[in-house]
Amino acid sequence: MQAKKIFVLLLLTITTLIISAQTRQNFRVPDIPGYLTLKGDFHMHTPFSDGTVWPADRVKEAWRDGLDVIAITDHVEYNPNKKDVSTDLNRPYEIAFPVAEKYGILLIRAAEITRSMPPGHFNAYFLTDANLLRHADVDSAFQAAADQGAYFIWNHPGWKAQQPDSTHWFPIHTEFHQKGWLHGIEVFNEKEFYPVVLRWATEKNLTCFANSDVHEPIDFLYDPSKKERRPMTLVFAKDRTTEAVKEAFFEHRTLAFFNDTLAGNEIWLKALIGQCIALQKSSIKINEKNEAVLILNNLSDIPFRLTGISTDDFSLPATIELNANSSTQVSVRNIKKTNLEGKQSQLAFTVKNALSGDGNPLTIGLNLKFHD
Repeated sequence: MQAKKIFVLLLLTITTLIISAQTRQNFRVPDIPGYLTLKGDFHMHTPFSDGTVWPADRVKEAWRDGLDVIAITDHVEYNPNKKDVSTDLNRPYEIAFPVAEKYGILLIRAAEITRSMPPGHFNAYFLTDANLLRHADVDSAFQAAADQGAYFIWNHPGWKAQQPDSTHWFPIHTEFHQKGWLHGIEVFNEKEFYPVVLRWATEKNLTCFANSDVHEPIDFLYDPSKKERRPMTLVFAKDRTTEAVKEAFFEHRTLAFFNDTLAGNEIWLKALIGQCIALQKSSIKINEKNEAVLILNNLSDIPFRLTGISTDDFSLPATIELNANSSTQVSVRNIKKTNLEGKQSQLAFTVKNALSGDGNPLTIGLNLKFHD
């Protein structure tokens, strides 16, 4: 009777999610030269550890939210539902995989190694058998994953439950890094941003991730009626395969996206924003008031907040809102014709919601000519 009740509850959950997942909310982020831009969430849970949503429906949520690639990362050591579901750590992947194929979602086999701090919680990706990670000794668990060619990230380093006062990098993390057991790190988890971790990623050459760590239905965590969007890791992959995703992870080709903010390596920030923001015309006319109007196009679903950088030769607005998939007029004032007319000039802008590895907003330049 108990099993029947559980089945009915799961069926109701599945039915609700199927209804909500009929329409995909495409999220437009351009590709960059040489790579596809894949949108991923690489940290989520199901009833096979402490989550409440069935693996197949995690796929449907991801498809509806415009994602391209996901990983289900149920806890290796924590299985509160073991009386009701299998303790086989490979089952979430096996259940989700045919649904992922149907919906065109790449699925990575993964698991979460869950330990007290230090070292904390780690996800291991690209596993062949998650059950082999069951070891009392933490080194043995990591070695079992490493023997499968796993890629490791440190989850929520600043999580208050484990580091209530400040966020520390412990000696064991240096040891893991040196052993090849620490490749990436979450700079954003669920609804928390860790600025110090963004700096660590730069200093220690770690790949940046932003993940939901969702346990309940995704809409319980991010409310669509409030236009909240789940965090994503943007992966710059050579093609649309899990092998290409793995290669991109190891080559640090990612950006973290959360709360309409991009964060990560300056190289990939510039490459992506260079495809998102463009001038409508490469030449603009100076009027009799020594002013000109340029039009900025946003070719993505990411809104951008810009600050113009004025010079001795012209003035730019201090605040420019460039909404998703839109264009906006920007007035350039106090233009010195004698210095600029007919010459190639560069207009510089600070992108306030694009944070490079040092935590500072990115500066971009757009080239154009002024003419009379």
